[in-house]
Amino acid sequence: KSGLYQSLNGVWKFDIVKNPTQRPVGFYAIDFNDSTWKDIQVPSNWELQGYDIPIYTNITYPFPKNPPFIGGDYNPVGSYRRTFTIPENWKDKEVILDFESITGYAKVFINGKEVGMSKVSKSPAEFNITSYLKKGVNLIAVQVFRWHDGSYLEDQDFWRLSGIERNVSLRAMHKTTIWDYFVTSNLDSQYKNGIFNIDVTLRSFKKSYIKNSAVRVQLFDTENNLVFTENKKLSSGNEKINFEKIITDVKQWSNEAPNLYRYTLSLLDKSGGIIEVISKKTGFRKVEIKDAQLMINGKSILVKGVNLHEHHGDKGHVPDRDMMLRDIKLMKENNINAIRMSHYPHDSYLYDLCDEYGMYVVDEAN
Repeated sequence: KSGLYQSLNGVWKFDIVKNPTQRPVGFYAIDFNDSTWKDIQVPSNWELQGYDIPIYTNITYPFPKNPPFIGGDYNPVGSYRRTFTIPENWKDKEVILDFESITGYAKVFINGKEVGMSKVSKSPAEFNITSYLKKGVNLIAVQVFRWHDGSYLEDQDFWRLSGIERNVSLRAMHKTTIWDYFVTSNLDSQYKNGIFNIDVTLRSFKKSYIKNSAVRVQLFDTENNLVFTENKKLSSGNEKINFEKIITDVKQWSNEAPNLYRYTLSLLDKSGGIIEVISKKTGFRKVEIKDAQLMINGKSILVKGVNLHEHHGDKGHVPDRDMMLRDIKLMKENNINAIRMSHYPHDSYLYDLCDEYGMYVVDEAN
């Protein structure tokens, strides 16, 4: 909903061939004629959009095994193109292009120039495209090879599908910005008071006009009462700062009582005005192993979990928020208290649902 965010989901122009030797080599050029190409919805798996075939296999590779090479005559390549326009008020900002997941080896181009590549599926691939942009209409072009050397590392028991399969978006950032942060919400040894800790990393790009800025952290309890606030001034635009606070008589998070506190992280100008703000939720809990027993908040628990793949009966590996919510509610109704994210990070919304509904997460990927 932010004016600093623009979705690139929707209809893209699409072409697919069965072998890399047949791919359109100059597909990324601004004057390339894609009028004969088909349309495809992004995000999607192209095998479920009428192109190519889905494959189900476990330990048998779906291509001739000769690591790190991909041999044979069959290795489809999908090419994508679309245009977009940058808002006028983004002209003094850094612009980040974010693919939440591309399955396959992807090469990314903006206005005819290569900005980078990705070989990791199920994880974000982000590119700073500020220097590649122009005023008015811009062109993005992506070419995805179904299999590549990294495919040898992603062999597992599930459907093999391809394409741009999670959200694609643009995000504008101020020249001085909150670049990263890490939140820890622990309990003291008596499991009574909460230990709230947040590390914040700031970054300044060239031509930053923001001076004498500050970072403010606020924490709100389950009833939206402010329980902690603190400002810290920045000495430069590139630094790390830390906030820590003891929250007395904190409401614990557990499978049976998933209490969540909301925090906001704000970057302020020298007058105290808000430049940017991040808001998320966190739960206070303490995880321990004592006498070979898993303990949550000092109490032993029995993990009753299920495996979960990111899969939809019609959409394939494209996340569907309604289905994720139905899955979580169905699990809770059947006394399931944990999910094993099978082999890879899932869509971030699922982790939020697990926090909200009290599901423990066993995540092999992290």
